Amino acid sequence: MEDPAYHTPNGAQNPAPLSPKRPRFAGCLLGMGGGCFISMLLVMTVPLLMFYTLCRQFTTAPAQMAAITSGEAPSPSRMAEQGKIPVARLELRGAITGEWMSAWYNDPTCDAAVLEQITRLTDEPDVKALLLVVNSPGGSVTASDNLYHALECFKHAQEGRKIMVMGGDIVASGAYYLAMQADWIRVQPTSVVGSIGVIIPGVNLSGLAQRIGIADNSIASGDSKDIGNPLKPVNPQHNAMLKTVVNGMYERFIGLVANGRKMQLEDVRKLADGRLYTAADARNLRLVDDIAYEDTVEEKLAELLACEADALHLFSPEATDNTFATFFKFFPQAIGKALAEALTPAGNQMPQYRW
Repeated sequence: MEDPAYHTPNGAQNPAPLSPKRPRFAGCLLGMGGGCFISMLLVMTVPLLMFYTLCRQFTTAPAQMAAITSGEAPSPSRMAEQGKIPVARLELRGAITGEWMSAWYNDPTCDAAVLEQITRLTDEPDVKALLLVVNSPGGSVTASDNLYHALECFKHAQEGRKIMVMGGDIVASGAYYLAMQADWIRVQPTSVVGSIGVIIPGVNLSGLAQRIGIADNSIASGDSKDIGNPLKPVNPQHNAMLKTVVNGMYERFIGLVANGRKMQLEDVRKLADGRLYTAADARNLRLVDDIAYEDTVEEKLAELLACEADALHLFSPEATDNTFATFFKFFPQAIGKALAEALTPAGNQMPQYRW
């Protein structure tokens, strides 16, 4: 039965009563406050990043590097004049990408910086050995191979030069690949080693796209030009093509391991299924030479160089181009790259030596 309160005496229906208007003051105040907060946050972001960059600039480099920069430590030529044998110590940390940008600034331990340092050390005739401290899960195939080649050039530029790799938490995939130039590989008791193999990351979203009404409209010049398109159903022929690429790079990887570790190719193939090994297993399988801590490297380096440990002088080369200029140079590039990767469902579909 209809409510009579909504009818006039002649039977005509009145419109439903409107609810009273609420005051807009609280909503406006909330909107203004939120806008001011977001504006302040955006304004403060750049100064905070600059401050962060400045702090990292002076805290990440090893003490030895700071000493050389300030002139407190002698150059390699000065060390040689004093009867010492200069041994350069470099650190390689994080994923191997071939890029300078790391944590918003030019990190002296990223692979691009290490590559430049190795190249400069190659032309230093007084540097007789290189200690490379590695803590990396690997990464780009080409960037890993560039480091491998740089180490090869360093060693062959002068007779008698030696390279020692000291492993940290992880020496895997591309990081293990470049370690094949080492005359000695030492890891710590808690290190993990291996992941010998190649991967092309990828996802397929065709089922999800169809469910939510998204259709691919790519225009390609050939059937294989859109290989790996995440919005199209999986194509077995495309997968077979990519598998051929992966297999070719895999064969190169295991060939370098066999040569670097003085092992038979088939023995390496049995170990190279992508798995990680503990330090003890890696030593037993001849993937590394021994297990010890970094505070004992001088004795091993002296043995490799056939000299007394007291004759060695470990130093960390000065990193170059590690300034705010680098920050402003690469910041837009880093932001653009991050947005591009975030908006690309397939991610990075390049082959990788990465676990």
